Amino acid sequence: MKFCLVNNLFAPYSRGGTEKIVKQISSGLKNYGQVLIITTQPDKVLTRQTEDDVEIYRFRPKNLYYLLDDYKKNLVLKTAWHFLDMFCHKTCDIVEGILSKQRPDFVFTHNLKGLGLASFKVIRKLGLSHIHTLHDYQLLDPHGSMHRLGQNLPLNSPFYRFYRYLTRKAVGRPDLVISPSKFVLDKHLEYGFFNEAERVVLPNPVEAFEPLKTNFFSKKFTLLYLGQIEEHKGVDFLIKAFKDFKKGDSQLLIAGVGSQLDRIRELAYDDERIKVLGKVSQEELPELFSQSDLLVLPSIWWENSPTVIYEAYASKVPVLVSSNGGSKELVKDGQTGWIFQSANKKSLLVKLNLALNFRSKLPEMGLNGYRLAKEYSLDNYIKKLLELCQALKR
Repeated sequence: MKFCLVNNLFAPYSRGGTEKIVKQISSGLKNYGQVLIITTQPDKVLTRQTEDDVEIYRFRPKNLYYLLDDYKKNLVLKTAWHFLDMFCHKTCDIVEGILSKQRPDFVFTHNLKGLGLASFKVIRKLGLSHIHTLHDYQLLDPHGSMHRLGQNLPLNSPFYRFYRYLTRKAVGRPDLVISPSKFVLDKHLEYGFFNEAERVVLPNPVEAFEPLKTNFFSKKFTLLYLGQIEEHKGVDFLIKAFKDFKKGDSQLLIAGVGSQLDRIRELAYDDERIKVLGKVSQEELPELFSQSDLLVLPSIWWENSPTVIYEAYASKVPVLVSSNGGSKELVKDGQTGWIFQSANKKSLLVKLNLALNFRSKLPEMGLNGYRLAKEYSLDNYIKKLLELCQALKR
């Protein structure tokens, strides 16, 4: 069989968890057939390369700027970029040319922000089996978060309704829609998406790596934030709350990059317990997790199914997550971690105190998370994905 994965970014161009997931899926599928990737790059040429037995097509879509430069742009320019992205026929002509030549048995679309939602129409036109995975809220608002604009603009405003009307027309009805979380799928159904499509909730695969040995009682009580440093991720909220957490010999590690990194450094400057590490490579993650007692995910927006939770479980580290979105679906409260009320400092501090008081239980909770992560192994994910593909062909 021949599989095609379409995503806006692919290593070495990366921003968040979706790129990691797509890379894992491509690695798993190549054991069952030919795999090709359609993605973007900053260079204004179409390139075709083979990497690890996966054929990768990269090009720069026609638009006001390249996707990864959006943090430099203002809200008006970003909004214009999104509408141009939606209707850019030149971009879709490139995608159609590749798909027409390759004729894959299955096309898996992921995050299409930057590749154009008109790609949905191209796949329908060519009569290809189409599976779409929901990784964020890009179909519900231009910026994909339902938060950044939503602070000042009601979700039922004419702007949002018009945008959702356009995206509903663009996406139509894929053969199958996969959502890593029930929360995100329900939100799309609430706004009129995919009501006639086949749908399934399938948690993302986890990349397994051997956890390093660690002694929880020979170091500081260490909290870890790992992810994008953006306002909607709640990192500033976490720092302000941690400054009020004075119990025990504790520290907070913040790893990641984003538009708010300098602001976060300034905010953390007067507390020596807070260490802002900046960018951390995938190879450094096992060591980072080995230093940590608890992963904290303080998002103040609707998370989907954050990759970092799977990574923490794979490292035998329990988690503390915000109640917003699909994160809580991955947590067995009191067994693999805890859930606190989103943007509520008192609720967060209560759970941090609980974690500190039950610190001796954290290794056991981490082990529970590790067992749970095995259920989300790549082998299990690919097996289920192939079953879904076969069902489409029947």
